[in-house]
This record gives sequence, structure tokens and C-alpha cells, in this order.
Amino acid sequence: MAEKRKKFRKINFRVFSTILVITALTSIMLKLNKDFTFRVKVPVSFNNLPQDKLLKTYNTSVINVSGVATGYEYLKYKFYDQHFNIDLAALTKKDSNLFYHDFNPDNDRLTGSLVNSVLKSFKPDTLFVILDTNFEKKVPVRSQIELNYAPGYGSLKGLEINPDSVLVRGPKSSIDTLQAVYTLKERFKAVKSNLKDSIQLTSLKRIKQLTIEPKTVKYNVDVDKFTEGTLTVPLQLINVPPQVTAKIFPKRVKLIFNVNFKNYDRLKPSDFKVVCDFNKIDSTSTTLTPEIVQSPTYVRDLRLAEKTVQYLFVK
Repeated sequence: MAEKRKKFRKINFRVFSTILVITALTSIMLKLNKDFTFRVKVPVSFNNLPQDKLLKTYNTSVINVSGVATGYEYLKYKFYDQHFNIDLAALTKKDSNLFYHDFNPDNDRLTGSLVNSVLKSFKPDTLFVILDTNFEKKVPVRSQIELNYAPGYGSLKGLEINPDSVLVRGPKSSIDTLQAVYTLKERFKAVKSNLKDSIQLTSLKRIKQLTIEPKTVKYNVDVDKFTEGTLTVPLQLINVPPQVTAKIFPKRVKLIFNVNFKNYDRLKPSDFKVVCDFNKIDSTSTTLTPEIVQSPTYVRDLRLAEKTVQYLFVK
């Protein structure tokens, strides 16, 4: 008898529980079918940016939308990825760089289960967008590579950068004032052999939406061993008027220079030209300053042993 009562209680409990669940579900379904006011936050996304424009800034990234829908529709909406897709090419122009889009229930619909909902308000109801001109120009590359040569070594051409200029693109307001881009800093000590590698350009993070092409450049340094050399060359007096006869002393001057070993034996006095210009005579002085007007490209640190020479008018 006790066993039968126990089974009966279990059956009653199951029936009661089933009825309770069905009642609760029925109540929920009835409530979900009723209309109620909802509020959702809808993020803004952008597309169709014109090629000559840059998206600089906008007043909001989220629109607060309120409307009326059934609970069932709103519940399903939670499973949808919702956003307002703004066509940047279709914005209304307010002034040179300022554009806007007015939200309204007819044109800006929600998607998914809320596609048929009645929208009441958008906050903010206007999206303001600033589009800057996408400007481009070539600017030179400035090296921040520091070279310190070992004693007796050097380079005729020095550091070479390739390419020596790059194309930069970005907001016209920022690019207009950009005069150059720079390599990253690098330092080489006691250099006595050739250097050849690539190096990145600085990113210029202060300018938003800036692109640099290419982002790296190559550098090259041809290093040679140098020695000091001297040559004595003729000194020429130029621009002497036809009615004037003048002489200079000495008639030959000494040149001092550095030259790499492979070119040392090539040098000869005729490779150089040193002159004194008669038009630069100072009437209060009897001296002239010699000038080097011609020299080979493969010598460096070229200088004269004599800073001045004497001149004399001949009657």
C-alpha cells in the first residue's frame, strides 16, 4: 500500500511540473507576441570611400535607436550582427570637407528579425563626417646613418640612398607641409669595408592615415683606403685686360690632397687647373688668392699649400 502511494505521488508531481512548465511557456509566448518599446545601440560602418578622399573623422560610431516590435522579434534580434552601413559616396555635402547623413525610419531600416519594426527615433539623428583630400607627392629621403671611418679609410661618393625620394599619400592638410622623410637611426664605427643593406623609413605616426611607398630604402657605401698626395701645378692669371701686362709669383703652386690607392698613379698636373682672377685684384694689396677650378672626381680634401701669391705689373 505504501509503495502504491509513493508511485502516485511521483506521478502527480510529474503531471504538476509538466502543467507548470506548459503554463509558463504559454505565458512567455503570449508576452513575446505583444508589442513593446525597445532601445538598441547600432554601430556605424562605412563603405564606398571615393579614391581621392580619406575618412578623417566622424561625430559618432554608435547610433541609439528606439522603436516598437514584438518581444519575439526582439529576442531573435539579439542573434544578428547589426550595423548601419553608410555609403560615403552618397553623403550630402555641407562645406568643403564636411558631409552628413540624416537618419530616418524610411531609409535606415534595421535588419534581421527587426526589419519590420516601427522605428521611432535615432540619437544622434545626424552623422557628420569629415573627408579630407587624399593627396600624394614625392619627397626626398634624408639619411640618419652615421659613419665613422677607420684611420686612412674613406669614401669618394659617401653614403648613397636608393631610391633618394619616395611617394607619400595622406591628408592634404598634413602632406602639404611634409618636406622629407627620414631613415631610422644607424651608426657604424671604424668602417674599412663596403656597406650595403636596406633600412626602414620612420613611420611618422604624428600624421594619421599617412602611407609611404616604398617603406624601406637601400643604402650603399664604397669604402677605399686613402693616402695623402702632393703635386705642383702651373698657376694661370685670367681676365687680364689687353693693355695690361702682369706677372704672378710663384708661377707654380703646390696642391695637397687625399686619393685612394687605385687612382694614385693616374694623377698628373694636367688634371688640375689653378687660376688667379685679375678682376678680383684689390688696389690696396699686392696679393691674389689662387682658386682651384678643375680637379679629378677621385680626389678629396683638396687644398693649396699657398694661400696667396704676389702679382706685379710690367710696364
